[in-house]
Amino acid sequence: MALQFSMKPTGWFQIAWSGEIPAGRAVPLKYFGHELVAFRSEAGELAVLDAHCHHLGAHLGHGGKVHGDTVACPYHGWRWNLKGENTLIPYQDNVIRKPLRRWAVVERWGLVFLWHDPAGGPPREGWELPDIFTDIPELPAASAGDFYPCWPDAVVDKPGEAIHPQMVQENVCDSTHFRHTHGAPLDPQLLWFRVDGTRFRAAMGFKSPKTGEIALRTYAVNPSLGLSFFVFEGRFPYRLVLSGTPVDEDTSHFRVSYFFPRDPASPEAMPQHLVDYARGTEELFEEDARMWRHLRFRHRPIYAKQDIAGYTAMRKWCEQFYEAPAELSPKMAARMADTRD
Repeated sequence: MALQFSMKPTGWFQIAWSGEIPAGRAVPLKYFGHELVAFRSEAGELAVLDAHCHHLGAHLGHGGKVHGDTVACPYHGWRWNLKGENTLIPYQDNVIRKPLRRWAVVERWGLVFLWHDPAGGPPREGWELPDIFTDIPELPAASAGDFYPCWPDAVVDKPGEAIHPQMVQENVCDSTHFRHTHGAPLDPQLLWFRVDGTRFRAAMGFKSPKTGEIALRTYAVNPSLGLSFFVFEGRFPYRLVLSGTPVDEDTSHFRVSYFFPRDPASPEAMPQHLVDYARGTEELFEEDARMWRHLRFRHRPIYAKQDIAGYTAMRKWCEQFYEAPAELSPKMAARMADTRD
């Protein structure tokens, strides 16, 4: 069965790094076709609201000023608090009762995630974000404090990509592209996969060219469409979050956030060799993105034998996130439509 694609899937999606929204600042955003404003109160609390003031429609993210726990419209000074409530109209005594929509957001490990439900519902029980440091049952729990913050030195930022976020999911079971796309000496082995509630989990093993034995394992947990957490178990046990968030009907914003283990010799500042490594990770993204930018999605691919089980299960899992009516722009439909040629 073909996936019923839209650019408005349900679930949690990354919309920023925390450091991009400092205290006392209002920042314009756009995701899922909605103009948004993110602002952080002077005390540090974050809110994301619909962007346009109910008065005459000015965008609060373009010139809006933060006062305490409110953002003031740059046009006429109407103030809106963290709940989206109007708290001040400077030239009259009363305020209006109609609030701006407040979007559900959470911050984890320096990343900002927004809940998107095309029907407008709140975050759902059972759809919570996993913890990249503690929610890998196959490994001992780690602590975020044992890793350097990802932002700003260990991130890849790719806005405005004409790529559907489904592409993020396709990597989780694709063990045979590493040699051809990333130059790995050997293809890894998909060790196992399973559906765990709303999460898709998988593990791969990378063999040593010298011994033929598995020398590195990766564990993936995908909590929703366009969001993958990867944990590497080996001599360099780092972690990463790969995200793809729809912006509008034609583009997505892709990000990669790397968490490298702290070096005891440099516990506060990331040492230069890790900074240099982080700078090279953009090319790792590009190796995949060069495929994604020109890929024509196959709903009914001719699988190799070892593809069938993992891809079939992964795509079946993806179905639950496409609750919005199946609809794509002509440009995106040309890439993602059900083709039979």
